Amino acid sequence: MGYTLSDRGRERLDGLFNAIGQANGVTNISRQFSLSPTSEQRLEDLQRESVGFLSRINIMPRRDLIGEVLGLGTHNMVGRRISRPNLPRKAAYVGNLQDREYKLYSTLFDTYLPWEVIDAWSKFPDFAQRYAKHVATSIGLTRIMVGWNGVEAATDSDPDANPLGEDLNIGWLQKLRLEKASHVMGRETVTVGEATTATGAAKPIYIGKNSDTADGDYKNIDALAYDLIAGMPSYARQSTDHVVIVSQDLVDEKYFPMVNRPLAETIDGGKSTSDQTVSDIVMSSKQIGGRPAAIAPFFPEGTMLITPLGKPNAENSSNLSMYYQEESRRRYIKDEPENMAALVDYNSVNEGYVIEDTDFAVIAENITFGDRP
Repeated sequence: MGYTLSDRGRERLDGLFNAIGQANGVTNISRQFSLSPTSEQRLEDLQRESVGFLSRINIMPRRDLIGEVLGLGTHNMVGRRISRPNLPRKAAYVGNLQDREYKLYSTLFDTYLPWEVIDAWSKFPDFAQRYAKHVATSIGLTRIMVGWNGVEAATDSDPDANPLGEDLNIGWLQKLRLEKASHVMGRETVTVGEATTATGAAKPIYIGKNSDTADGDYKNIDALAYDLIAGMPSYARQSTDHVVIVSQDLVDEKYFPMVNRPLAETIDGGKSTSDQTVSDIVMSSKQIGGRPAAIAPFFPEGTMLITPLGKPNAENSSNLSMYYQEESRRRYIKDEPENMAALVDYNSVNEGYVIEDTDFAVIAENITFGDRP
């Protein structure tokens, strides 16, 4: 005989259903409905609160599925003087339009909770808030995971074959490989027609005490970071907002003393140095290549990304963005006892990943410790 939801659990669940319906102006949440603008913004805010890294990037609503990248976080010269009053004044855009295109893809974020969890949570008076944060955290972490590891937007994704969302959307690292091959180290380039991308085979970068920089190898990760930054245009190199994001396998106690802490049982298989690493960006007090160093959740091993990141919750200040289509969020919630679940929450949204200015981003991947064979 299966588990039966308690009366208290049923009462909490009914209260949650009513609250969601009222917030979105619908009477039946088991039918698909659009989120109200207020609910949509509340969901984004809750994700940023629950998953710290999302507060360091731009999350922007857009009207169209396909359009031009905004170029936020980069700045053109906007000053001007005019000697005669009859000369026209000409305004300058406070970003950098690069004639680059974004594309948003429909993405499903469907979750469920079994009756046992509903009953366990029903004793808390903040049941609805607890549930909302649970869903927001799950969706937020998935978005970060895909941002680092996504390489395509497959017609039908396969989470079993691609557990890091490699086929769910085109993430930031893949965007740079496709749009700015000259800013990617550690991978062969591929030219098809007039387009050259850094999507070829791995071309390992070796770090070791006897490495020869003339062969593209380095004695330490600081030297690699300096070389990456040197590959940017001069105006991009001068940015004071650059952060060096590295995978945990590339750093030791010199940069992140917390790596000596016991590993936590975490959703990424225990690879994190602490529970904080799972949901937040961990900043080091040390620097790599003269820039602040950071470890981000789900960042791929053997990889380094240098790009400006915004201050927490500072709007439109990062070079990494997520765009979502306005009024594209759809949701419906069902009680499905046949699936041994008291709460099945179906969510969808059209969204995509964007690097605002590819001049301000460089990647090194397939980094390996040891001398070149």
